[in-house]
Amino acid sequence: MLDILPEVSKKVFNLYAIDGYKHKEISHMLGIPEGTSKWHVSDARKKLKARLAEYGIENAELMTTKR
Repeated sequence: MLDILPEVSKKVFNLYAIDGYKHKEISHMLGIPEGTSKWHVSDARKKLKARLAEYGIENAELMTTKR
């Protein structure tokens, strides 16, 4: 499922949603602004929700917990 994401978005989403890193930590690791890390997670969620909707899965919650 994550293969639909651009490489950077996939990496940021994995670090945030799966590995549990905070945006500040991700920004330091990848050398990107913290806001860019947040954008990649937001964009990844939108794309994944759209893909899940194609499979008939609506209102999927994708790591919506704020850290």
